[in-house]
Amino acid sequence: MEGMDQLQTLISFRDGGSGAAQELQRAASRQQGSRSERSVLTAFREISTWCDQFSLPKIISDIAKQLYKRSDEEKLLRGKPLEAVIAACIFIACRQAHVPRTFKEICNLTHVSKKVLGQCYKALEQAFNLQPGAAAHANGPTAGPEALLVRYCNHLNLLPNVQGVCSAIIIAAREHGIADGRSPVSIAGGAIYFTCQLMGHDVKISEISGVAGVSEGTIKLVYRLYYADKEKLVKKEWIDEGKVDLARLKYEAPK
Repeated sequence: MEGMDQLQTLISFRDGGSGAAQELQRAASRQQGSRSERSVLTAFREISTWCDQFSLPKIISDIAKQLYKRSDEEKLLRGKPLEAVIAACIFIACRQAHVPRTFKEICNLTHVSKKVLGQCYKALEQAFNLQPGAAAHANGPTAGPEALLVRYCNHLNLLPNVQGVCSAIIIAAREHGIADGRSPVSIAGGAIYFTCQLMGHDVKISEISGVAGVSEGTIKLVYRLYYADKEKLVKKEWIDEGKVDLARLKYEAPK
């Protein structure tokens, strides 16, 4: 389907008086007027536009187009809004290309409600035999906090060493069952807030909240869980090297 939306057919008027040109023009007009084809071309343009706006690599756009073409041919989401079908295809494509995005990020990009996106995803999940659960694809990774962490740290202009410490803290917290059950988005946001305080980086919680798309209260909740078990999360060598200081951590009282 590569380049499908750029290809056109032009029929010459010169046919030596045989009338063949007129017949060919009629055939081309019928083909170009196909409602199904116009719908697919419109969807392809929307997918390309949204992926460009979201700075997603071309492979995701290509996968999403393949998914949409198949869903259109098999009439999997008849009656669903075009935007919702496209959003679900992009969501799945992100996981297949190993650059997962959260439901909320896709909803913000496409302006499709989480409820409708979830319905479309579920239908495609069953039709395409995907692994159950919106956060994963059968052959792809989950949208875990580590995957989100890279993007959030880049948006906050945090140095690579902050990201490395933060990732290690998230892993240690998982091993000790700290903050289990919390969403990957809230864990990533809380871990960044915890790490920035630990390393003496002045990053406001409102900035983290804006990047992660979760409330400040949710970030503070994860932070308090980390703070309560800080000795289990902070490596001794970090302290010995002067990389972190437990005294910098502030107690956040619940409201």
